[in-house]
Amino acid sequence: MAFKALQLRFIRFLGPDKEPAEFNFTSGLNILWGSSDTGKTFLVEAIDFMLGGGEELRDIPERDGYDHILLGLTTQSKDYTLHRSVNGGAFTRFDGLLADMPSPSTGGHVLSAGHDPKNYKNLSNWLLQQIGLDHKEVLYNKTKGTLKSLGFRALAHLCLIKYPTITQSKSPIFYSTQWTEKTREYGVFKLLLSGVDDSAVTPEATVSTKLAASDDSPPLSNDAIAQVISDYDDQLTKITDNPLSLDQEQDDIEKDLEELQTSIRQMEGAISQTARERKVIYERYTSLTARGIEISELQERFKLLDQQYSNDLKRLTAIKESGQFFVLRHPMPCPLCGALPEGQHHDAACDGNVEAVTQAAAAEIAKIQVLQTELRETVGALVKEGAVVRRDSETLEGELAGYQQQLDSALSPDFSQARQDYTKLIEQRAAVLQGISIRKRIEAMRRRLDEPVPPRRPEPVETEKPGEVNQYISKSVLRDFSQIVGGILSEWHFPDATDVYFDETTKDVVIAGRPRGSRGAGLCAITYSAFTVALFEYCRSRRMPHPGFVVLDSPLIAYKEPSIEDEGIAGTDLKPRFYQHLESFAGEQQIFIVDNTEPPDAFISKATHFTKNEQILRYGLFPFRRKMAAKSLAATTA
Repeated sequence: MAFKALQLRFIRFLGPDKEPAEFNFTSGLNILWGSSDTGKTFLVEAIDFMLGGGEELRDIPERDGYDHILLGLTTQSKDYTLHRSVNGGAFTRFDGLLADMPSPSTGGHVLSAGHDPKNYKNLSNWLLQQIGLDHKEVLYNKTKGTLKSLGFRALAHLCLIKYPTITQSKSPIFYSTQWTEKTREYGVFKLLLSGVDDSAVTPEATVSTKLAASDDSPPLSNDAIAQVISDYDDQLTKITDNPLSLDQEQDDIEKDLEELQTSIRQMEGAISQTARERKVIYERYTSLTARGIEISELQERFKLLDQQYSNDLKRLTAIKESGQFFVLRHPMPCPLCGALPEGQHHDAACDGNVEAVTQAAAAEIAKIQVLQTELRETVGALVKEGAVVRRDSETLEGELAGYQQQLDSALSPDFSQARQDYTKLIEQRAAVLQGISIRKRIEAMRRRLDEPVPPRRPEPVETEKPGEVNQYISKSVLRDFSQIVGGILSEWHFPDATDVYFDETTKDVVIAGRPRGSRGAGLCAITYSAFTVALFEYCRSRRMPHPGFVVLDSPLIAYKEPSIEDEGIAGTDLKPRFYQHLESFAGEQQIFIVDNTEPPDAFISKATHFTKNEQILRYGLFPFRRKMAAKSLAATTA
């Protein structure tokens, strides 16, 4: 067995007469951030859809007119392009990375969307073959010992984490809401940690003819149903005193959520716009400040040069005046060569040609005077420019202070309170939905009480009761995995990231004595991320099969919507440490982080920003498109 990583290269949406909408991936750490409703979570859902996800793509207005999706992949150093309709259906696999819709003559391979162990022509088997996990079987029923063929979708939730799944309190091992799937999901986790599937398990044979013939389970007695109703009533009482009002409460909460979300978006939009405008002013201010420093340095240098020119002029003037005096003297022996007056030739060239020296000094004086004049004109221009720079810098400094006041005002307690209220409403909605579900179960059970009880069939005789198959994972393996989780949390400076161990009852890690799922949504998101990344590292470091990439949607939600449970994170340096660690940790493999919040400054240039502003690249996953109503209004005005 070996670690054979998949690499995402691009995802591209195509449609007739539509500008392609695409997102490209690189090896290592990939970061996407930006405002809500720009297509970030939809992008994650689309990747899952192109890896065989059965759920339909959300019907968002931006995808209107697009009918094809292409996903570029690299597996074992070979490039492929997967094609699928936005409406679902089978896949077509093409060799190479294709930039446009391939023609029918390209000769792609059709792959079914559903996993079928008997028919290898499906996407699931092909992907499993690429990572070395094809032909694997996983335990499905511990009592009967029945097995199921491993499909790629059973692995996807361990490497591609969508929002809000990342905030869930239950173990990251479990994804399905059906309790019957928990055995299989834990078996997949066991397969990744150990590299051994459950194909050695032999299913239990039927031990009684009467047992095999009886497919119906015995009906519940009225006493059992009444007990179930009583238990449900107790649960419902903890949620509400008036079960009949839950539907109205849900409607009220949905309305409040919609209004609060609109308000938060407006606040976020104002903050983003102010931040962008402040950035432009700050860049101008920085440029002017640098120019002011440059002007000051030039003035100091030119001052020294002017002094040098003045000294040269004094020296040359002295030479000139001395030469003139020498020419006007009474005849006398030459002080330089000793020639007598009658033997002196003033028109001949020699070291003592005073007239030539005097003329040269005069010419040099004239030249230096021109240079000095030009220098002083330049200095004068710099003085004027420096005054303008100082004036403009002071003006921009005032504007920066004004923008800072706007930001401080926007980030007021009202903004924080709005986020806290939003989190509380989400929690209240979850409780109300749970109450409605319980109420419906109670109603169903009460209807069942009113139905006549059919005569109970005689219980079949079993000669032997089969025992459950033990899904054993070595304690040393679980310890090593837990240590990797703890090490990652420590690298991120997660508070109290000590004493991490795996609880085999909850099938989840316990951190500093607290179950991972007992914390708030923000902490659950971060620890869920650490669990996922640790599983990736465990397989990679031991050369064990794994899809080879990790996608995390909103792992830093604690910074987006801080709550009381997340106070241990707020104010720490977890966010920069999170990105710093993952950048070095990713290596040649891919880790894709999608978040609403801006990454640290060191990662801005490496991240893709969905701005939701048509004036600033990049608007979102799909190109900006004005609404038809706006076009009609513009046409009417014109």
